[in-house]
Amino acid sequence: MNVLHVIPSFAARYGGPIAAARGLTRELARRGHDVSIATTNVDGPDELDVPLGRPVPTDGVDVWYFPIQRPRWYHFSAPMGRALRDLVRRSDVVHIHSVFLWPTTVAAFWCRRYGVPYIVAPHGLLDATTMSKAYEGSRVSFASTAKKWAYLRTLGSRDLGGAAALHFVSHPERESTSRLRLSPRTHVILLGADAPPLPGVNDAAALRRQYPRLEGQKVVLFLSRLHPVKGLDVLAEAVGTLAEGRDDFSLVVAGGGAPEYEAEVRAIHDRHGLSERTVFTGMVLGDDKWRLLRAADVFVLPSHHESSPVAVMEATAAGTPVIISDQVGIHREIAEAGAGLVTTLDPADVAAAIGRLLDDPDIAERMGRAGAALAAERFSWERVASDVEALYEEVVGRQSGREKAPARAAAE
Repeated sequence: MNVLHVIPSFAARYGGPIAAARGLTRELARRGHDVSIATTNVDGPDELDVPLGRPVPTDGVDVWYFPIQRPRWYHFSAPMGRALRDLVRRSDVVHIHSVFLWPTTVAAFWCRRYGVPYIVAPHGLLDATTMSKAYEGSRVSFASTAKKWAYLRTLGSRDLGGAAALHFVSHPERESTSRLRLSPRTHVILLGADAPPLPGVNDAAALRRQYPRLEGQKVVLFLSRLHPVKGLDVLAEAVGTLAEGRDDFSLVVAGGGAPEYEAEVRAIHDRHGLSERTVFTGMVLGDDKWRLLRAADVFVLPSHHESSPVAVMEATAAGTPVIISDQVGIHREIAEAGAGLVTTLDPADVAAAIGRLLDDPDIAERMGRAGAALAAERFSWERVASDVEALYEEVVGRQSGREKAPARAAAE
């Protein structure tokens, strides 16, 4: 099949959805599909240094970057809108990532005009909590929340209503959106994670050479985008409580975010007396990321709400036991596999879970092995791509028997 993925941005700073799109499209191409990605060159306040308006071959996929224009928050790009007309027309199916933004609306428009089936993956943006809270920087923005509801009543009714399917990445995400009474068929297909490279001879030793503060310490790792939804406030209070009775561990906070929120996170750690116990690494990628994941004694992500964080899947793939909140969409899979501990958002609950795994290395090791098995079985890109491929065949099959609309067909 000719498959087109549309995503507002493709910069690593935007975290899980970008990593997921990279992994999925790479595997679909490996399976013999002709895969393209249309995106913008936005990279936070900057732009990616990439060729524009022509395909950039990447892991067997043609990535088309288009210039970001104002309003940047809307990920607007007139050149992208024009190019999508031709990219859509030569596609058998279009997979759109995200909602509320210009690339979703313009791609859905061209799909409807030319009769090309499309799938929308909201990546958690339609769940109840996200719809009620929209963040700008580190603060809840009621104006942004109002914009979301206005979108659903106007453009969104067509963008979502015209989709051949909605792709949810966890069962809780689908359940949370049921009140919206969305008309398309809904499918739950978990995201995947890359398999880790072979471990280095001394990953833990290399990590401690890089960060001398970790010498002789057990490592509690947070690795994700720095954002209020990730529960860093809960984690800081939990670690602060645990630190009152022991000095055998350090916290590593790995990831980047909005500068004002990064400053807020550091201030929270200062208030809990964690300045000397916390290592902030900034964003880590590639071998550095895997070294951190393998060397950590426990990975913690107490998110306030989140559908399917790729970082958790990567931690399991690395064989590291995880602690996640019951607001993380894949908490059922983690609990059922015995790959880690699921907690509430009570900092005392999180502190107890961290302490348990630090104090019982046998349990931690068993959970790490169970996590690696879970990642190989459920989170591999081969498994995910097979499920997505079946969804493509279904929606294209439903479209067969109908001819694509002619070039002059009226827009809906």
